Amino acid sequence: MDDSGCSLHEVQFEPARRQRASEEAGIGLARDGADYVAEALSPDMTIVGWFVPPEASGIRGLRARQGEQLYVARRKHRRHDVWHRFPDHPFSLESGFAVAVRLQLGWNIIQLEFKEEVSRRWREFAVCRVWLSPWWPLKARVYRPACLSEYEAWARLEHDPSALDLRAMRTTEAALADRPLLSVLMPTYNTPAKWLERAIESVRAQTYSNWELCIADDGSQSRQVRRTLRKFAARDPRIRITWRLRSGHICNASNSALENCRGVFTALMDHDDELAPDALFHVAERIVHQPDVMMIFSDEDKIDESGVRSGPYFKPGWNYDLLLGENCVSHMGAFRTSLLREIGGFRPGFEGSQDWDLALRVVERVPREAVAHIPRVLYHWRILPQSTASSMDAKPYARVAARRAVKDHLARHHPGVRMEELPEPHDGWRLHWPLPASPPLVSIVVSSLEPLDDVRDAVETVERITTYANYEILVMDTGLAHTPAELALRDWLSTRAMVRVINAAGLTGWSRLNNHAARESLGTVLLFLNPSLRPSSPDWLRELCSQACRAGVGAVGGQLLDLLGTIQHGGIVLGMNGSTGHLFRNWLPDANTIGGRPDLVREVTAVTGDCLAVMKSRFEEAGGFDEATLPDVHADLDLCLRLRSSGLRQVCTPFASLVFQSTRTACGRRARARRAAEVEQYSAVVRRWHLEKTVDPYFNPNLSLQTEVPVLGRRPVSIGCELSASQSD
Repeated sequence: MDDSGCSLHEVQFEPARRQRASEEAGIGLARDGADYVAEALSPDMTIVGWFVPPEASGIRGLRARQGEQLYVARRKHRRHDVWHRFPDHPFSLESGFAVAVRLQLGWNIIQLEFKEEVSRRWREFAVCRVWLSPWWPLKARVYRPACLSEYEAWARLEHDPSALDLRAMRTTEAALADRPLLSVLMPTYNTPAKWLERAIESVRAQTYSNWELCIADDGSQSRQVRRTLRKFAARDPRIRITWRLRSGHICNASNSALENCRGVFTALMDHDDELAPDALFHVAERIVHQPDVMMIFSDEDKIDESGVRSGPYFKPGWNYDLLLGENCVSHMGAFRTSLLREIGGFRPGFEGSQDWDLALRVVERVPREAVAHIPRVLYHWRILPQSTASSMDAKPYARVAARRAVKDHLARHHPGVRMEELPEPHDGWRLHWPLPASPPLVSIVVSSLEPLDDVRDAVETVERITTYANYEILVMDTGLAHTPAELALRDWLSTRAMVRVINAAGLTGWSRLNNHAARESLGTVLLFLNPSLRPSSPDWLRELCSQACRAGVGAVGGQLLDLLGTIQHGGIVLGMNGSTGHLFRNWLPDANTIGGRPDLVREVTAVTGDCLAVMKSRFEEAGGFDEATLPDVHADLDLCLRLRSSGLRQVCTPFASLVFQSTRTACGRRARARRAAEVEQYSAVVRRWHLEKTVDPYFNPNLSLQTEVPVLGRRPVSIGCELSASQSD
């Protein structure tokens, strides 16, 4: 559609049989005039989708009409995917809506309407035709929701193990001499029997059999909960119940269950969630072939009341900086049981974020190589109105506990770090890392006088906007041109107190110019900056400097945007499109993705030389940029790999945001020459670092390497069914 649309395929029923093709329903779309035909498995239905009106029409309201009955829609839900499709439309970003309706038996005709801003008249934009059978309670028991979403279809084709895979896993386990006992820890409290049974059955359905399910009931008043637990304990001796006489909340209940755990590892599980059938197999696989592992975490998704899966989170490899911003361990998290007892288990007072607090206390005790990521969706987080899977607003105390968990961790290991709550629509906080007692001098390196307008504007913007006062700007003068404009720029630069023009006559190549500037610099911190970039916040330089001064950090990059506000750089990814790519490119900074949030600080493999901050001493120890082999491109990647090989992390921070003011691109012969140089020099990096078969540790292998926005991709290897040596994360 050119100017309007409604994502009717996203209609979600709660519970419901997801979309049913018109041919299957026996109804022709053209004949009945409906845009969407479905069969529901409950009278309660929620229509979720998006609507972009004609640009001439604003929206004052949105509703559903069913005969004489009207239902008001909740609207202005952010839809970054729709914005990405219609970036120039003023209403595309907040085009999402949800409207709950009540169905009658038989066919239901539901008209979706919007109210025009100017005329104040209601106009129809879509029609849904929904069938509710008189036998819907029976059908709801029998039918599994049909696969509808792109994610579900992908999961069945590319991710989830087949029946043959599961059988092979059972055969493999049976032949093993060493089968570690795994404990699944589950606290319960007045759990609806339906969800409790599904949670327990998902454990019993595991292909790996050497497990125990340790449940602590926190004094539930529900007789049905007690009956359900006794029934399963009698049915399966691997299920062990601890009965608490009175409720002590989730931390005390979890500690009671932990006392009962005898396994080498303990996996955490909520009482209404589900494990994938191969979850414990992959945990056991990692334990067998990585004996020193202390903490294991996997990817996760969400599952609704009707069994429909959505909202996957394909996590990067172990990422400490990301853990400070969100609980990226969460589900499924498994920990060495002896270590959990050593640190005292769960801390009362952190209810709602007790697993986050636990993960932070665990990583304080173990080296980073003892943390392992399994890039598979092994955990399905139930979406219920009262759960944090639905919204953090469902449990506001969880947000308070999360902040306290991180704050306590920082006080123990990084004193002086200040936490700042982020404004809407962000959810979380920003960490302000302390500077040394004497704020270091930062040398901002601009490697060329050209383009003249960019250099002048860049210097003026930095001087005007930057609040961090201790810096110098080094502008390299290659002396190749003596036009009146260049001579005027030289004279103007000589009047700026913070600027030094460095004589670089006869020098060519990006790497050589920047190395020369580094030698001439007086600063403790180097910042290599593209003159086309403009900082967008006053504290951008302080953020880069404070991150670069942290112990264990090598290169630091900012989040680079274009004039439309979309990301152009959020970290370099290896192997993308046969070379390298930039994470989150062409996405919005506040948009969540299946690969994570761009608005959080994270560790990456490398950052671009367009904005790269590094301590001068670490830059020199790494040998600077490679002038001989990588004179023009990929020297930034090579430097970051050398810093990483010496044990330093590379960090990208969205709190140092800079905007490209121009998008100059080479064309014709010049463009072909540059592409040839990129291919040749990247090949040199690949040979040097043996990257031929390397998977970027900070990019999930379930995501596509064909595009820089995190989207679903094909798995590089088939699902393994042997306990084979694991790759390093």
